[in-house]
Amino acid sequence: MTVQLEMNARVDPTLTDLLPLSDSRGWLRAACRGDPNHEAWFPYPAQDFGYAREVCAGCPIRDACGEFAARTGQSGVWGGHEFDRGRMIRP
Repeated sequence: MTVQLEMNARVDPTLTDLLPLSDSRGWLRAACRGDPNHEAWFPYPAQDFGYAREVCAGCPIRDACGEFAARTGQSGVWGGHEFDRGRMIRP
């Protein structure tokens, strides 16, 4: 995903840029904030997500992140677990 800015500059968003503003309280403390390794957070089913799991391990909002994913139907790695449309598929 690429965001087009007014000055024709292209910027790849970080994972926390993708989080809804209505749920932004606390996300500023997310360990993944600013992480440039986008692919690690959205692995293919056969792909290892150890990198994302390690980042999540020390995150102060890990539990809230996983709850957010389940509640809002997210896919990818959230709270150290892999989700598919809000259902945890790999703990």
